[in-house]
Amino acid sequence: MRYRLVRIRRYSPPSARKSWPPWVPTPSTAPPNGSPESGWSHSVLTIALGIAFALIGAILTLTSAIGLPGTWLVIGLAGIADLVQLAWRQDEEPMFGVWAFVIAILIAAIAELVEFLAGAAGAKAGGASRRGTFGAVVGGFVGGLIGTFVILIPLIGTLVGAALGAATGALVGELSRDGVKIKETLKPATGAAAGRVAGTILKLGFAAAIWIQLVICAFI
Repeated sequence: MRYRLVRIRRYSPPSARKSWPPWVPTPSTAPPNGSPESGWSHSVLTIALGIAFALIGAILTLTSAIGLPGTWLVIGLAGIADLVQLAWRQDEEPMFGVWAFVIAILIAAIAELVEFLAGAAGAKAGGASRRGTFGAVVGGFVGGLIGTFVILIPLIGTLVGAALGAATGALVGELSRDGVKIKETLKPATGAAAGRVAGTILKLGFAAAIWIQLVICAFI
C-alpha cells in the first residue's frame, strides 16, 4: 500500500496575497465612492455640518441686534461649511451652492442699506441737520454696544442703548451748531431714536431671513 503526502496550503485573504507578476496590483479593501459605507459617511458629515451651521448661525444672527455684521457672519460661516465638505468629499456638490450665496448677499446688502437709512430718516424727519444726522448714526451704534453689556436683557438692552445713543448723538450734533437751544433738539433726538430702533429690528429680521434660507439649503 502506497501513501501520498498531500501538502496543505494555509488560506490567506485576497488582500494579503502577493500578486504575480509583481506589477499586477492586489485588490483594494477600501470602499469605493459609490459603496454604502461611503454614502453613509457622507450623510453623517452633511447632517453634522448642517446642525453645526444651524446652531452657530442662530447665535451669529442675534449679533445683528448689537450692531455687529451678523448677516455677513452667517454668510461667511456658510462658506466655511462648504469648504469643509469639499475638502472631505471632492466629488460631491457643495452644501449651499452659488445661487444660495447670491441671494444671501443681496439680502444682506439690502439690510445694511435699510439700517442706515432708517436711523438717518428718523433724524431727518425730526428736522435734524447733517451734524445731527451723523451724530444719530454714530451714537446709535455706540449706544447699542453699551446697552448690550450694561442692560443684560437680550435684545431689550440693545434696543434701549441704541435709542438713547442715537438721541444723544443727534442732540450733541445739533448743539454743535451756533445758536441752537436744547429745546430745539428734542424733536430731532426723538426722531433719531425711533429710526434707530426701527432700523435695528428690520436688520435683525433680514438676518433671520438669511439664516432660515441657508438652513433650508443645508438640509435639502
